[in-house]
Parts: sequence; C-alpha cells; structure tokens
Amino acid sequence: MVKVPPQVRQLKGFEELRRFRNHARDSYNSWKHRTVSMVNMLKESQIMEFIKQDYKLSESQKKELYESIINQSASSIDLENFNDDAPLVSIVIINRNGLKYLKRLFDDFVEKIQYPAYEIIVVDNVSQDESLSFLEDVSESLPLKIIKNTENVSFSRSNNQAAEIAKGEYLLLLNNDVEPTYGWLNQMMKSALQSDDVGAVGAKLVYPDCSGSRYNRRNSYKVQHTGIAFREEDGFIKPYNLGNGDTFKVNGEIDEPRAAVTAAALLVARDKYFQVDGLDEGYIYGYEDVDFCLKLLQKGYTNIYCPKSLLFHYEFGTQESHKNNEVKKRRLNNIKLFRERWGKWLRRELLMDKLNCNQLFSSKPLKVAFVVTETGENSSAGDYFTATSLGKSFQKFGWEIDYLSRTESEDWYKVDRDVDVLISLLDAYDIRKIRSKNNLLIKIAWPRNWLSRWISYPDFMDFDLVMATSETACRYIEEKTGMKTDLLPLATDPETFNPTVAGTEKWECDYCFTGSYWKDPREIVDILDPESLPYTFKLFGKNWDEFEKLKDYYEGFVNYQDMPRVYRSTSIVVDDANRVTKEYGSVNSRVFDAIASGVLVVTNGDLGAEETFNGILPVYKSQEELKNLLEYYLAHEEERKAKIDELQEFVLSQHTYDQRADKIKSCLESYIIKRKMAIKIPAPNWDEVEEWGDYYLALGLKKELERKDCEVILQVLPEWEGDGDARCDVVLVLRGLSRYQPKPQHFNIMWNISHPDKVSIEEYNQYQHVFIASQFWADEISQKVDVPVEAMLQCTDPEIFYPDPDDKYKHDLLFVGNSRGVHRKIIKDLLPTEEDLAVYGAGWEGLIDKKYIKGEHIPNNELRKAYSSCKILLCDHWDDMRDKGFLSNRLFDASACGAFIISDKVRGIEHIFADAVVTYEDSEDFKMIIMYYLNNNIERKNKSLIINNNLNFTFEERTKSIIQLLNSESGVNTSKAEELEML
Repeated sequence: MVKVPPQVRQLKGFEELRRFRNHARDSYNSWKHRTVSMVNMLKESQIMEFIKQDYKLSESQKKELYESIINQSASSIDLENFNDDAPLVSIVIINRNGLKYLKRLFDDFVEKIQYPAYEIIVVDNVSQDESLSFLEDVSESLPLKIIKNTENVSFSRSNNQAAEIAKGEYLLLLNNDVEPTYGWLNQMMKSALQSDDVGAVGAKLVYPDCSGSRYNRRNSYKVQHTGIAFREEDGFIKPYNLGNGDTFKVNGEIDEPRAAVTAAALLVARDKYFQVDGLDEGYIYGYEDVDFCLKLLQKGYTNIYCPKSLLFHYEFGTQESHKNNEVKKRRLNNIKLFRERWGKWLRRELLMDKLNCNQLFSSKPLKVAFVVTETGENSSAGDYFTATSLGKSFQKFGWEIDYLSRTESEDWYKVDRDVDVLISLLDAYDIRKIRSKNNLLIKIAWPRNWLSRWISYPDFMDFDLVMATSETACRYIEEKTGMKTDLLPLATDPETFNPTVAGTEKWECDYCFTGSYWKDPREIVDILDPESLPYTFKLFGKNWDEFEKLKDYYEGFVNYQDMPRVYRSTSIVVDDANRVTKEYGSVNSRVFDAIASGVLVVTNGDLGAEETFNGILPVYKSQEELKNLLEYYLAHEEERKAKIDELQEFVLSQHTYDQRADKIKSCLESYIIKRKMAIKIPAPNWDEVEEWGDYYLALGLKKELERKDCEVILQVLPEWEGDGDARCDVVLVLRGLSRYQPKPQHFNIMWNISHPDKVSIEEYNQYQHVFIASQFWADEISQKVDVPVEAMLQCTDPEIFYPDPDDKYKHDLLFVGNSRGVHRKIIKDLLPTEEDLAVYGAGWEGLIDKKYIKGEHIPNNELRKAYSSCKILLCDHWDDMRDKGFLSNRLFDASACGAFIISDKVRGIEHIFADAVVTYEDSEDFKMIIMYYLNNNIERKNKSLIINNNLNFTFEERTKSIIQLLNSESGVNTSKAEELEML
C-alpha cells in the first residue's frame, strides 16, 4: 500500500482524487467478479441440464424406499389410544375427477386411521369420471356423506360447504391425493388436544415416486412439507414449505409451532374454524390455507406441525395437469389478495421473528454482515476488531455473522440474500452499489471517525439507521444531515479483556502505547518523552520505526488476540485520540479494553473523557501534563488502583459490547415496527438528482417524517418499478412529468406538484389519496374523481431558508432556474435590460447574453444566501401551472429568506401572499415595476414577507397532514398519536 504524506492529504482536491480511485477500484473488482460469476453460472447451467435428465428408480428401489419410510415412521410412534368418548372428527375431502386418488386414499382406510370417531364428507365438484359411483360404494362401509355440487366451485367454498353441515367437534381438511399411513389421525388429534391454545395441526408430507414429474423428478421419497415459513422474494413475503427436498429421516419427532401448515392435511376445532370465518373464498386454489392459519395466529392460537403423522402427498400429479394460463391467472389473483391482506404485517413479523430467533416465520435467525477493511488474525484494522467483538455479542442472541472485507472480498457490493442487516464501518462503502436479492436488507452506518467524509457521500442519506460514537458526533451528523443519529460508543469485551489474563515478561513495562502510525500526524509523537521519566516504556503497533526518538522502545506489531496480555503486562496505557476522532469526542477501543483489563488509562481526548466518562478519566493536554500524570500514578500505587477500580466499574456497568448489542437490537426492533414510506422522485438518476427541485422537496419531507417516527427511503425514476420499496407500507409520488403505476400492496398517495395537464382522471383514481399543490385545481379535480382530494401547497424549510445575506450574490435582479431549451416567460419579458441581472441555471447559453449568466447551479444550502442578497428575486411559472394555480416552491423559500419577489400572475397567489409578492401583467408593466422598486428601497423592504412567521407553509405542517391521513387510514387515534409525538 502506498503511504500518502500528510502534506499531500491536505492538498485541495485530494479527497476527490481519493474517491475517484476508490470508485475505480471497486468498479473493476465488481466487473471482474460479475464476469467470473457469469462463467460459473454457465457451468452450473450445463450441470443442471444433466441433472434435469430423467431420474427413474427401479421397482425394487421404489419398494425399498417406501418401506424404509413406513418403518422409520412406525418406529417413532407411540400410538395414542382413543376410546369411544373421543371427539368426533369430520374429515372433509374435495374431489373433481379424482377416481384414481380416491381409490388410493380409501385403500385400507380403516386399518390406517385407527381413530374411533369420525365421519367423512366428500364435496364433489361435477366429476365426469366414475368418482361418484366409487364413493357411493365406499359409503356402504364407511360413515361417508357426499355433497354433489352442480358447478366446479373453489377449494375454499367447497370446504366451507362441508364445514357448515359437519357434526364433528373437529374438522380435518384432507386432500384426495394423499396416502395416509398407520395411526396418522391419532397423532394429529393428540397434538390438537394438548392445549386450548392450539389452532391448526399439520402433518409431515412426503413425496411418493416422482420420476414421472416434470418438476420433482429428483424428489422421490423425500420430504415435501414440515410446516410453512416465509421469505422475501421480489418484494413478496412468500410462503414456502419447510423441509422440502430433504432426505427423510426420523429425528426427535416432537411437535413444533409453525406460522402455517398446508390444508393437504389440516386439523382444526370446528368452533375455531368459524371464529376466523373459515377459508376465504377470494382465493382460488392457492394461499387459502396459509391465509387461514395466519388468521388463527392473529387470534392468539398456535399452529402445530405434528411430525408423527405421516402421509404421502401426490400433489405434483394434480398440479401438473392444469393448464398453464389458468394456473398463472389464478396464481396472480391469489398473490394480489394475499399481499394486500398480509404483506405489511408479515414483513414486520418475519423480521421480528429473525431478530428474536423464534424461527416461527423463518427457518433462519437474523444474519448481520459487517463492512470492514480486512479480516483475519493478522489484521491491523481497528474496524475489524470492533466488528468481531460486537459480532460475538450478537451471536449470544443466536444471530449469524459475516464480513464484507474491502481487501479480501471478490466483490464487497454483492450481499448474499440471507444477510438481513448490514453494518458499515467504512465511509468508502457506497450502499447505492449494493446488489442483493433481499429487498428487506437493513443498512446501518456506524461512523467512528472521518465524520465529515462520511456525510459528504450522497449515499449517506440512504442508510436506514445511523449511529455515532459520541454525543458531539451525533449532534454533528443530525445538524449537517437532519438524520436521526443514535449514540453508540465503542466498548469492550470483558470475556477477552479482564484481570485474570496473565501478562508476559517480554512485554512487561511501567507504561505503554498501543496503536499504529498511518502517515497522519499524531500528538503522541511530540508529547511523549520516555527519556524524561525513570520508568520503562514500550510502544506497540505498525510503522513507528521511522521515529528516531521512539526506536529504542518500539516492540513491533502485536496481533489483536495478544492485546489482553499486553495490557496485563503494564501499569498505565497512554491513549492518543487522533485528529479524526478527538474533535468529535470519540473514545478509542484501547481505552475500554485496557480499563476492562484492570489497567489505568490516561488520554488526550478531553471531550470524550468528559462526555463518555463523566470526567473521571485522567486527561493530558501537553507534554508536561502527561509527564505529571505518569509520575503521580506510577509513584502512588494505591491511588492508581483506586482510580482503576473506579474506571473498571464504570466501563463494565455501561460500556461492554453485550450492552452495545442490546442497544442495536432495540434500535432494529424500533426500526422494524415503524411505518415506512417510499418517496418517488422523478429525477432521471442519482448523478443528476441535485439538479431537481423535487429532490429537495423529498429531503424536506423525509427529515420531518422521520422526526415523526416514519422511516423514509427516496427513489429516483429508474427505481420506481423495482422491489426496492418492498419494505414500505406507504408510497408518496411527487407527480410532475413522470407517471407511476401504483402497487396494490401499498397505500399510495400522489402529491401533484406540477404539470397538471399530464395527469388524467384515470391516473388520479389509481391512488388512495391525492394532494394537489393548488387550491383551485384541487377543487376542480375533487368533483371528477372517486378518491379523496385535498389541496396541499408547496412549502419551505425554515432550518435551511432564512435571511443570510452574502456579498457573493449581491445583485439587483436575480433569477434561478433552468431554461429547458426555451426562453422562460419572465426572462423573455425582461430582456434586454441594463439592470444588474444574474441568471443561475442550466441551458441558458445561446439563449441570452452571456453577461447575465452567472452560473449553472447554486447548491441548495446556499440558495438562502442568494435569495437574501438580491434586491429583487424574479419568479415565474410554466403555463399549465400558472393557469391552474400551482405556486412555485421558490415563492415560499425566497419569502422565508426575506426576499422581495416579482412574479408572473398565477391564479391564487394573492390569497397566499397578499401584496407581499408583486405580480405584473405584461413586459412593459414588468419593467416599470422593476424600476419603481429599485428606486424605492424602503417600500421594497416593507413588502418582504418572512414566511417563518406563517407556520402553515413548512414541511412540518405538510408532514402533519400526511401523518394524520395515514393514522386515519390505519385506525390510529390521531389525538393520541399527536400526544405521543409531543412526548
């Protein structure tokens, strides 16, 4: 690695060059990895072609596998015996042209069932084969009733029909394409009767011979179903069969709770069936059983998987006989209904299930990936040590841990689907480049240093959670970005760092320093003077050999796992907070680790000592102060031990990684249960987003919404149609030039802020609610559409826009806006002019005299300076906005800065700004108005309106309206919500 001299780091443009280098390196690694991956995929596809070839078992192999499963299952069963008082079970079977399945199902039925009290209800849906004749014959020897439908009704309707006439205390929904084994119903009833809290009971289902199947030819005699769990897939929280494809084996065989079980064999008390209104008839052969189980779950019941009840399920035979178009159509309908009803709730339950390792909704616990510089025992990167210590505490929750290493990962932007949480410890990691199939991935930033660098990256605003290591750092980030930042200092692992660790003679000394030199100035170099003290000193780390004064004390680099022994071999550890942590009050890991080891620490980090240690940590600010501290504590052992005891008790009670893990878990829980919103910005891409006013509108909304406990993600145009909004409950579309196709799983809100001529009545009606940035147009549209419409004018952020003059922008006339290739009305009405006119915006070259053009862009955080400094700000509107009363956001921002504004005449402007904004009729009138107000300073200033005094036009007020709407939609008591907000 090339060492960059400190003087080069200070040069203007160094950071930009560094970013370019990092971007180029990451892009190359990503390209290389993708190329290799494509080659590997090709190889895998060739292998898959081989695998897809027919896989057929001989008759003897089939018999051997079949009997093996029967025998293994029988060996695990201690058959529960029921007498004549056993609850009656109504077995419900749906049939249509299933003669061959019925014959197999009822073969030796009495011997296999063993249960003494049951009736059978078969619902036949207009079978054209010999099913009815067969059933009538069976009814002579079995308690069987037949419901003969005159049309082919759905699975849900058929089961509900049977449930209505059933006499049993329990209902058993049973597919006709199953083959039960000995004692199957006894086992299910034993599970059902164990508690009043039991909801649905499901069985273990196994594939039969599948060698003739298109999709399951390699699943012969493997497990098909051990319950149902969920996973996110393309934005859909999708149910799937647990155990599917596993080799059959008997292992423990105890009942286990499940989120859902399949209705191929589902037992439930009849009264509970009707408590949740049975199977929902909106589903057509799909998802009705999962929906049913989730309804039971929400009622407080526990669904059970009973592994001792075994049935073979020939599902592939019936599914593969259906026409593709028919199956596809009903599948899409079922998914739509299921998503609308359960998507929001399931998303939260799934993540909370992983967080708490309940393994009810998911088969896997939470998985966390740390973004670090490097990994391994020889690592010298502090971020890796921090990650491993925190990861160890996470593992106590049952979570899984992984690392994305900059130096070792083939492509650190490729994040595996099973990663649920990503914690970045490096500012150079651009989360907008992440490629992951997990659309619920939670991204956490944990800046420990280089805060100004962290927040300078555009992707920083995309983190879901931000944590910082000091109160000062939290305030800095919040003030600069508006992002809520949680306090999370570094800490220690007392299982690794503790006084029971033995020291070693080779590292024994009176005081030491541990840390590396990375060609960046460190105070310790000038402040430390070992020759002036009669005590032994040792220095551990990398790259200290170039300092002549320290060579005799330099012991080289020590691996992290040896650091506890280093600390136990000394009496005092000198801490040197470097320039990128000291000013923010961040406390180094070595401080916590050394204190936990029972060693005194003295530090130059005065702010961190005050904030994190409440002033009890000894601090030095000069060479003399350091010398005095070392002399005093090395000469006064009792005082040193007393101070160590005080510090150690403080650290162990408040600053361990177990406590940090608890804090992160709590933050994740809070994040998961929060309402989430996606704001769709019509900007073409992230590279150009800062040139779009819609972006700053979105940022203002995001800041205020997150203050009201609503998590917000921003999406530019290419991201609108993907699954990046899968975690969101609500979508807010800033409707300008681009149209969005709302998704049914969201509560969709349109805020029509411009270009009303491009929005049709049909488009308005696709939303659940419409805001329009014009009172006039809201009144007009509300009479024509079927959805609620209300006016919500644009607004300003008084934290960004306020009077703040700057001579740099001191002009008589100012216009800020892009030309979009045409003469803007107000500029066309003004030119030519001899006045001091400054035009800022893109696309003006060749349209107006270049003497007027002062720049293509004013950064949003500088606009207030421009608005505050000009004598007259010019504001205009596009034709359709002017005619329909859409007031420009510039009117609100500039007014908040105390600017005097002249605008073209837009419908309704006088009702909002009264005479504070002057309007003109035509070019001649315009020029006369300009001359008048340039010559009448007092009157011009008196007309300036500070919008800060009018709270109706702020982002805070706009988000109150949005939250009130959402609370109303979700049934939340608004007054109570506001009460909580105030708290």
